[in-house]
Amino acid sequence: MIRLTVLLCLLCSLIGACTEGGREDQSVAPQTDIIAESEASIIRVETISAEETLLAEPLIASGTIAAKQTSNIGALAEGVVERIFVRVGDRVQKGDPLFRTRQIDYQRRLIEAEAMRDVAQAEVARANTLVDRYTPLAPDAVVSGVVFDDAKTALEVARANLRLSETEVETAKQALTDTIVRAPFNGSVTARYIDEGVFMSNSFSGMGNSAVVQIQECEIAAGILFAPESELARLRLGLTGRLYVDGRGDAIQSEILILNDRVDPVSRMVEFRMAFANPDCRVKAGQSVRAEVNVDQRPAIVVPRIAVRGTGDDRYIYVVSGGKVQRRVVKISDLDAGRTEVLDGLSIGEKVILSSSQPLYDGAVVEPAAS
Repeated sequence: MIRLTVLLCLLCSLIGACTEGGREDQSVAPQTDIIAESEASIIRVETISAEETLLAEPLIASGTIAAKQTSNIGALAEGVVERIFVRVGDRVQKGDPLFRTRQIDYQRRLIEAEAMRDVAQAEVARANTLVDRYTPLAPDAVVSGVVFDDAKTALEVARANLRLSETEVETAKQALTDTIVRAPFNGSVTARYIDEGVFMSNSFSGMGNSAVVQIQECEIAAGILFAPESELARLRLGLTGRLYVDGRGDAIQSEILILNDRVDPVSRMVEFRMAFANPDCRVKAGQSVRAEVNVDQRPAIVVPRIAVRGTGDDRYIYVVSGGKVQRRVVKISDLDAGRTEVLDGLSIGEKVILSSSQPLYDGAVVEPAAS
């Protein structure tokens, strides 16, 4: 009996100890779980402060190479084109003959005009002789005043006819000279529209092409470039830059010489031109060209590209405001592989989240990651 009593007492003591230990664990465990859950809900983030930066990135524009001037050369004296002296690709100097129209009609007209001039000169000589003869006789009334006046009038008419005839001779000479059309400037023949035997008029008829050949002054060329109208404020005369022509490895240094005052109402583009010396016409008119213009610096908010999320037009960033996450829709412009300019949606001084220990969402509690 004594042993049984002792065993019962020991058993009761063990049961009581287990019960008290269980109660102690139940009182401590809830506090530990709350702390762990609280720590788990705080997201550690790496941030950067949005700051204003002066950007000096070049303005990029594209366009086409054009020669300094291009002229479609037609006949000065109408007629059948008798001879064309040049071919496409020929280089010509100012004054070199390009083509010739038939001359025989113009030679005949010159001969006729010269003959009429000779007749007029004879008429002047005859009238002048009569006036000289009547001049000493008129005071003594040997010759009537009427006859003397008629003689002087005839002399004036003869002199006028002579001036008219001389003008017609000069006109005929110029017409004969114009049968040979010459290059108006140094350049290259870039097109030939007809062959010999075609009748060409020197007046516009509206019936097709009235030119015989085309010449380009290509030793001076220019890039005709186009930029969006949003870039108009950054463009001005005198800005320097580089031209990159397809098929040519080295850049061409140039500057803006012409800035068009008109913006195309359809494409919303503004035109500007950058000229350059083009020895031996190495750069060809019509080639594609890209320009990098050194525009003036401008202030901008720039953030690392990894801070921007989303695709297409749906771009956003996360900022820290009051210790919590705020999703912010932004408008951006990519600068290079590592930087993005924020055009709208972010202010200077705001903290932008670059990375986080957990996925981010609006209202999430965050704290800076340990450095």
